Amino acid sequence: MRNIRENERLRRTLCIGCLWLILAAFPAYISPQGTGENIPTNFDIVDQISSEAIAELLQNMPSLSANDIIILNKEKGVGEIDFVFENALHRLMEDADIDLMAANPSELDTAAAGADYRLSFQLIQLELAYTKIHRPYWFGAQQVTREAEAAVFAKLIDLRSGDVVWVGDADKTYKDTIAHSMLGAVEDEQYKFTKPPRKEVRWSRIVEPIIVTGIVVGLVYLFFSNQSDE
Repeated sequence: MRNIRENERLRRTLCIGCLWLILAAFPAYISPQGTGENIPTNFDIVDQISSEAIAELLQNMPSLSANDIIILNKEKGVGEIDFVFENALHRLMEDADIDLMAANPSELDTAAAGADYRLSFQLIQLELAYTKIHRPYWFGAQQVTREAEAAVFAKLIDLRSGDVVWVGDADKTYKDTIAHSMLGAVEDEQYKFTKPPRKEVRWSRIVEPIIVTGIVVGLVYLFFSNQSDE
């Protein structure tokens, strides 16, 4: 009789344990995937951190007189993504009522004759990546961690004297986690930098059904074993 009772307790304990595993993983299936209304796109994130880095530079840059004209000079970039930073730079400087003189890189020397300052900048890093694709539970809906960084170095040169009157840098980062099902909504086919590589673990698609099947079979076996003992 004692062995029978001990076996019944063991089976009940196993049943409770299996049920706990199922209940623990269940939220992964019922958790909302989001509509995308409040989720920034990858392009939006790059624009956001670019704007934050530029805002910090402009805040630390010395004040200029209302009549001063600045010419921009990009000394170094990182690639196609540069235009997001450059557009944000023009937008924020115009919002700050700073007079800009547009010039092609080949025309800098000529254009400088009509400007008072040159703001040269180097984009050290401007990138967005999927740093982690995972499941918060053993099985369930996948999640994606997005990380982005904008790092820039700048210097302001007085073209009348040739002196470097100011140097500064800024480094801004971003990180969040979204549902894997939202990737199609946050990426943009037009821009390659909004579609970073996905390092996904494909074997989970095989292991997941095996785990679920094993739990279900174990529960059924324990249930009928308890019935036969009674």
